[in-house]
Amino acid sequence: MNDTSTIESMRECAIRRAIGPTILLGSGTYFDFEDPENSDITIEDVAYGLAFEGRNSGQSYSRILRKRVFYSVAEHCVRMSVAVPEHLALQALMHEAGEAVCGDMNAPLKSLNPSFREVEKRCEAAILAKFGINVTDPVEIKRADLRMLATERRDLLPWAGERWGIDDHKVEPYAFEIIPWTQDVAAEAFLARYAFLTGRV
Repeated sequence: MNDTSTIESMRECAIRRAIGPTILLGSGTYFDFEDPENSDITIEDVAYGLAFEGRNSGQSYSRILRKRVFYSVAEHCVRMSVAVPEHLALQALMHEAGEAVCGDMNAPLKSLNPSFREVEKRCEAAILAKFGINVTDPVEIKRADLRMLATERRDLLPWAGERWGIDDHKVEPYAFEIIPWTQDVAAEAFLARYAFLTGRV
């Protein structure tokens, strides 16, 4: 066996397979990427998965604090949930649910990996279905997501004013400024927002 095949064999042993490839969640259950519809996942798994997942591939730089910072997907979701009209708030909060198990692959890299996008979308759909969430206005959710990106570009990226695709859509950032929360604060804010929006306070 050559080195390449030995390394590949070692990689394979790190993947637990039940029916398909699975990961162990913080709640102690397994999430199966080939059968996400029948996988157990809790709202805490979603909240903490997103809270410990960094936006911008971890390359955030705060123009306000003038230093590199960690900015979580959970915070992105909570802030977007507050910014949208009330009838879209829960959909906005959960719009990145697939990233709780799939991670946050940045959009440029994701555009080169259509098969990953398919897996992520299936996982997202399964998680949303588990929590009884229907996306009723995907266009408005995407528009709000782009406004969040414009806000994050302004506050959390060392942007020098060069043109991006979002500029073709005349996307304006939100008025609020972002000073990132810690992971634990982001997770608790996500859970509190979910409880408030679902009446589970």
